[in-house]
Amino acid sequence: MTSIFRPLLAIILLASSFASAASADDAVDAARAWGLIGTWAADCSAPAVKGRGAIISYEVTSDGQLIYRRDHDPSDINEVASARIEPDQTLVLSIVLPKARQTRENGIVRTSDGGIRSLFNRGEDGSYTIREARFVANGRPTPALRKCD
Repeated sequence: MTSIFRPLLAIILLASSFASAASADDAVDAARAWGLIGTWAADCSAPAVKGRGAIISYEVTSDGQLIYRRDHDPSDINEVASARIEPDQTLVLSIVLPKARQTRENGIVRTSDGGIRSLFNRGEDGSYTIREARFVANGRPTPALRKCD
């Protein structure tokens, strides 16, 4: 029995590593096709302030992973596990936030002038921090961000 399970386990592990690599490639492809790669801010001339999230970057690492970085902070880098473009052109990113020990889904839409804005941000438990392009905590609209580079 054990001799049958070892090759099967090896095949499963190999297949899952290909699926993981394919998922990373798919996320990068979707982000590139949508035009997301780069640095975005409400004011590109404002300095980055750690923890404010005023400047965000979507980057492709040397090993082909899509990452989300805030405020040019090397300690605030998060993996984008998946990305998909919905029929209405909303880009939906699944972002792994290890410091917060959660994965969140962020829906991004284009503004009429070529910028972007967060439409929603929800946790795996269904809780929202952004809904209908407004912050749940205070009802304010999410800022429109412009591409800085």
